[in-house]
Amino acid sequence: MHPIGQREVGWEQVRRTWEQVASIAGGGQVRLRDQLIRVGTDLAYEVGVEEAEITLAGERVAFNERVTNIYRREGREWKIVHHHSDPSPAANDLLSRLQPPPA
Repeated sequence: MHPIGQREVGWEQVRRTWEQVASIAGGGQVRLRDQLIRVGTDLAYEVGVEEAEITLAGERVAFNERVTNIYRREGREWKIVHHHSDPSPAANDLLSRLQPPPA
């Protein structure tokens, strides 16, 4: 779950939502503050607050959302297996205005 959209499960669904966002997103920056990381043998988690300002469909949108990331060790690499953040009212409002009205 990211600030735009609903819960997605599996790489194909997750990739599709990120590609949709990328198709309308422009420059921006994301920062993580109040970061807390806990690491176990093969599992780790991170919590914090994502602050971002990006351009979506030509409009600047600010984010300030709580976030949780879970990582799993696969061999010698850590891979993210779960991402969750609060919804972004500003971004979701903008995206709803871009949707065509129901027929």
